[in-house]
Amino acid sequence: MCKTFSIKVMACEGNHLKEELVGCISDLFLKYGLRSTSMDDMANHLKVSKKTLYQIFENKEDVVEQVMYYRLENLRKETSPEELQKIGPVRFLYEIKRHIIDNLNTRLPANYFDLKKYHPEVNRRIEAEKDQIMKSVLNEILSMGVEKGVFRQDVDMELQVYIFSRQMSFLEEQEMPDDLKYPVPLLVSEIVDNFIRAIATPKGIEELERIGRADCAESLSY
Repeated sequence: MCKTFSIKVMACEGNHLKEELVGCISDLFLKYGLRSTSMDDMANHLKVSKKTLYQIFENKEDVVEQVMYYRLENLRKETSPEELQKIGPVRFLYEIKRHIIDNLNTRLPANYFDLKKYHPEVNRRIEAEKDQIMKSVLNEILSMGVEKGVFRQDVDMELQVYIFSRQMSFLEEQEMPDDLKYPVPLLVSEIVDNFIRAIATPKGIEELERIGRADCAESLSY
């Protein structure tokens, strides 16, 4: 739960508290929508004056950009090489799939539609950085997978990553997912699983199936 803020406290604590404030606004966007949340809404929720808010941010465009960079930084932490080392490449890709599907149950997809439509310049910068992060992550995953013997050496990885990225981009661009023939979570699951199977060795496929069975058993236990 977000704390309330005062300009006096903000002046004392500086960037750390500003990051927490941006995190709270990110939660607001997820709860009420990016376009629907006004500067007044933010000020009321955070219990600060609009004047205080405008001392921290230039305008709503600035707020949106800082929230998106905050989310990017969280993505960078979640996909760090250290996290990859902990769980291994196949499990890492599987967890990315679960993370994407979980996000479909939030307003995150709607946030990105609003970002693209109402803040195109911010969207362009964010997409460029996100692409770089994911490219770096996938390269790390694939290199480790080959090293561990769960991904094949004889696969054109660049081609497979391109196909995977285009398929995922197609889903992100769907403003009306209800018009799709199949549920988006099912499509995400199939895209990620097919990507793994296309590059995996028998050892990697066996690990994927083992993870899937364990995940299914865990779901049934709830």
